[in-house]
Amino acid sequence: MSTFAIGPIWRDSNVRSGPSLESPIQKLLLPDDSVSYDAVGWVTGDEVVEGENPKGVIISDVWFELAMGGWCSAVNFDQETVARVVAEH
Repeated sequence: MSTFAIGPIWRDSNVRSGPSLESPIQKLLLPDDSVSYDAVGWVTGDEVVEGENPKGVIISDVWFELAMGGWCSAVNFDQETVARVVAEH
């Protein structure tokens, strides 16, 4: 299985069983700059809006399939990294 780095998360993030807000939550990831995550792929799914935060409003329908299992919205990762990963993969 080929993986690619998507970096650390910047806020508390739900890992779900699928790329949808309707999918059950499997685990919670806490922000930690020393922990970087890998993904095995990405798809478009439910749009997620992250509003009140220091990074401004982030809207994305990109979901990453994490190498550790589960799916996480791209709003939880650095948006420059997300743009690069989506363009490359």
